[in-house]
Amino acid sequence: MDLSIISRTGGPVLFWRGPDYDRLDLTGPVAANWVNKGVGLFGDYDLGPDFTLFVPMPTGLHWRELVAILSVLLADGRVVLDSAISEPGVEVTAAPEGDFHAFVPLGHEDDERLTAAEEVFVYNPPALALSTPVDEDFIDVNSAIRAYPDVTPRRLQSTGTLIVGDQEIQWTESPNDSGSGILVANSTPLPDEWATFLGHLLRGGETLLGNGMDEVRMTDLARSLGEVRGRLGTWTK
Repeated sequence: MDLSIISRTGGPVLFWRGPDYDRLDLTGPVAANWVNKGVGLFGDYDLGPDFTLFVPMPTGLHWRELVAILSVLLADGRVVLDSAISEPGVEVTAAPEGDFHAFVPLGHEDDERLTAAEEVFVYNPPALALSTPVDEDFIDVNSAIRAYPDVTPRRLQSTGTLIVGDQEIQWTESPNDSGSGILVANSTPLPDEWATFLGHLLRGGETLLGNGMDEVRMTDLARSLGEVRGRLGTWTK
């Protein structure tokens, strides 16, 4: 799997909805362009087999986190995700051993798990925010990533390693997805859902990511977008 399918897919492939009706729809080519920009950004920090990106995702999966994850996985890097549900009393994933970089939303850059990170990339969550108000100790993702080209000379392919909690995910071993129907995630996908999720997206399937939305609004929105193929992540009862 690579970007060859979605870079030619017309219409939105990724719908992101955040708190206070924040929204963004990305077509296949635009999503591919953002991933290429991510490859450029992380490439300045030696993106490759020895590069590890820690993505704690304390507030659920954001579209910028997804771009970062794909950028690293398709350029032979390693991604470590937190497997815990963000609830009081639930144990969270420790920082990776060895050298690593971190990718977090604004307000979480001082997480104690990040103290050993070589660099901490911080993004501003509003969908169209152009910059992130952080000091010089951190990298402003929103501003920095826009400086990189929409294409990359690298050969991108599914050679990266994905770790969720303490489990290595065989993320390329997804069913032969036809891309039909829409996958809906009301939180971060569960560990055994990542292969289906990434396979569906990279094959041009539509995906709706909700961040901070209640179940009723999420369900109504998904139905308005088309036929729902399945739900990912945890859902409120």
